[in-house]
Amino acid sequence: MTFDLTLLTGTFAQGNWRPWLAAAAASLAVMIALYLAFQVVTGLWPVYRARFVQGVARHLQRAHIYVDASRLLTLNVVVALLVTTGALVASASLVVAALAAMACGVLPRIALWWMRRRRLILLRQQLPDIAMLLSGGLRAGMSLNQAMAQSAAEVPPPFRQELELMLREQRIGASFESALAGLERRAPLEETLLLCAALRISRQTGGNLAQTLEALADSLRRKIALEGKIRALTAQGRLQGWAMGMLPALCAGALVLIEPDAMSLLVSTAFGWATCAALLVMQGMGLYFLRRIVRIDV
Repeated sequence: MTFDLTLLTGTFAQGNWRPWLAAAAASLAVMIALYLAFQVVTGLWPVYRARFVQGVARHLQRAHIYVDASRLLTLNVVVALLVTTGALVASASLVVAALAAMACGVLPRIALWWMRRRRLILLRQQLPDIAMLLSGGLRAGMSLNQAMAQSAAEVPPPFRQELELMLREQRIGASFESALAGLERRAPLEETLLLCAALRISRQTGGNLAQTLEALADSLRRKIALEGKIRALTAQGRLQGWAMGMLPALCAGALVLIEPDAMSLLVSTAFGWATCAALLVMQGMGLYFLRRIVRIDV
């Protein structure tokens, strides 16, 4: 088999070499882009993995959930790949696949934030009862650690876990101050800081700790009751805010069903994407300011 140099020479002589050169340049550019993307991913992945594992492990420990954070990261990546591939195959749209990948990356963090927020709410609701149990134990002649042990046996989680952890830390040699500091880190609430401050001051200077805890419990109960009344009074405003926030999305969905050709310009042109981004930013700002308006700190 021989190679016809005359044909190749004639092709280049007639100026038909430009498409070949363009194709070669495009291939080279794609290869360089893939190489750079690979270098960026391999360089950023260890940093992201370390930050993810460290942050998730800290939040899981505060919630007393003892799960390996690196395994959660692996599970998250596998689920994200499967969901993204399924979305791409089902919809044949890169936009839908990208949204699915973003959701897989954001939803676990939202779930972790929700679990932590729910735990803090439960801790806050249990604080008045904890103060009264400690006060009752002290009035019965117990030491503070004995009162904490009795309270841990009577109170339900999650505060039972916190008290048991404090007692366990002291049994292995930690000081009472470090145990209180650990409680403040795991439950960064104003009420927890007040309780720890009362325990710390009584430990250092003495005084009638039982009476102080009773007054603190009464104050916390009044505060929680007042905040409940405020939430009930502002419930209508918050509901209206969420309704107004969902209204543009519902209108957009209705317009997609009624005028799909006109609405397709929002996702098929650069101006449409810019309009969607501006709408999302303004909608988010509106919801934020509305929440700030109806929020009342006690």
